[in-house]
Amino acid sequence: MSASRVAHHPTRRPCDRCRHRKSRCIREPAKANCIFCNLNGLECTFLQGPQPRKRARKSPNTAETNSLTPSTVGSVEEQTAADPINSRLDGTLGLELHLHSEYIGPASYHEPELLDLRPSAISFADHDRCYPRRVNQSAAFITYPDKDSASEMQRIADLDRIEESIRPLGPTLVNLYFRIMHRTFPILDKGVFLEKYARSYREFSPPLLAAVYLVALDWKLFDRILATAPRTPDAEALENLAMRAMDDDLKRPKLSTLQAGLLLLQRMRSSHNTLPAQLLSLGQTLGIHIDCTGWKIPEWEKGLRRRLAWALYMQDKWGVLVHGRPSLIPAQINENEETSDWDVAACTLNDFPEDASSEEDGDGDVDGAAGRAAFLQIIELTKIFSRIVSTFCSIGATKKGGLLERIGPSGAMSLAKPLAMELREWHTAVPANLQLESTPSLRLSTNGALHLSHMATELTMHRALLRALTPDSAPSLRSAIRTAARARLTSAMNLIESFQPEHIQSFWGFAAAAQVALVGAFAGLLWATSPQMDEAAGYVEQLEKLRWVLQVRASAAPSRHFA
Repeated sequence: MSASRVAHHPTRRPCDRCRHRKSRCIREPAKANCIFCNLNGLECTFLQGPQPRKRARKSPNTAETNSLTPSTVGSVEEQTAADPINSRLDGTLGLELHLHSEYIGPASYHEPELLDLRPSAISFADHDRCYPRRVNQSAAFITYPDKDSASEMQRIADLDRIEESIRPLGPTLVNLYFRIMHRTFPILDKGVFLEKYARSYREFSPPLLAAVYLVALDWKLFDRILATAPRTPDAEALENLAMRAMDDDLKRPKLSTLQAGLLLLQRMRSSHNTLPAQLLSLGQTLGIHIDCTGWKIPEWEKGLRRRLAWALYMQDKWGVLVHGRPSLIPAQINENEETSDWDVAACTLNDFPEDASSEEDGDGDVDGAAGRAAFLQIIELTKIFSRIVSTFCSIGATKKGGLLERIGPSGAMSLAKPLAMELREWHTAVPANLQLESTPSLRLSTNGALHLSHMATELTMHRALLRALTPDSAPSLRSAIRTAARARLTSAMNLIESFQPEHIQSFWGFAAAAQVALVGAFAGLLWATSPQMDEAAGYVEQLEKLRWVLQVRASAAPSRHFA
């Protein structure tokens, strides 16, 4: 060891260069140098001691030091590796504030085997110095520094504008977000977020901070401080800030970029039709589409990556219904998992770091255990929905001379039977606390959204069967298909009418409006194909009834306005 280095390994101290730059000093396991020194071909030294700290003035209220209030003094670069949150981020991939990583796929012009033979820091024509990292035998990344100082200044300026737009309600909004949204759409690590936020809002990427604030504003009536605040933050201005910052973040993508994009897409008022495709490409850059079980990253990040991966999967698959465009996540080739480019392990309760004992409950909250269970259930339901869509709604199936035309309605019925069986098995396996009638007192319930997704999945399949009917179809087959379709419409109407305020005010997700509108479209298809006037008139009454039900609920649920 060089004389310039200390005799022992100072795992909790930043090296001299990181201390001078006032940046986080990050070392991977079994590496002698930090990432910054590796990138620059330097050796870590530990000669300088910590700078003396100014004595903080005593606060008149010591309880305030424990509150969830982000510091506005200094910036994230002033934090050191001695902070517990920084040591927790050691060894993570895609979570560092000033680094971004790019997955090297098997078909890339990069050769992962050669990366192992290169020096620890290498240079490419379009980047300064980069850092190869292999997370297991088959997956490798290249990590780049966020080198543009002007972009860093812009990031701080964006964060300051975002914080100013909601001040002093930031901590209240964050608390509200984790009481409701996070318990049903768990794509953040709560512990990491809250610890960083308690230190400084400048520790975040601007679009993620803005997205958390923005989503929480949708439930402002469920917090006494927000409900009685003399000034409500401008949600439209905040969304504009978030989207502009998102454009900057996409140039240096991290997991926080993906988290922000998914949150922004859940809002009913957002109309960013190209963002889902950008997020899917971003997710592949981050290696979200790959099983991370054996990777050399912290266990909590593996759970976070799996939750993010399946949230992205659901965004893509339900986007087929919302936007009418094909899914961008490729289907398996000939049902062979070994030829699939989507290789993500199943999400389980072990992937959720929080448990019921660590959650504080209050009026208007969502039950955390039920929310996590619903998240897992809708993942499985979305897989069935994806198979139904690829079977009945793909270009190959629906084109002239395609599969459905060749096999006719009887063949379509044969294709539908195993899918219908999967749906019945899914519905039977829904636990008691996720049944529609299971709504705890004074709590919001995500069960309504779950059962609406199930109904939309059923209607998608039955709509395809109705479309498959031709004038030459056998009367018995026509009667069977239309009778089943009428029963599904009745069930859908009853479901929507049975939604209680606890369901309506909860989180519904970006596809809810389209799922409700599908009920009307399904009734319209039955009306348009009715063989008799009396039957057609009955569907007109159903449509008017649906319109009325939605009108009386529209003020409570924004998705109903669109539907």
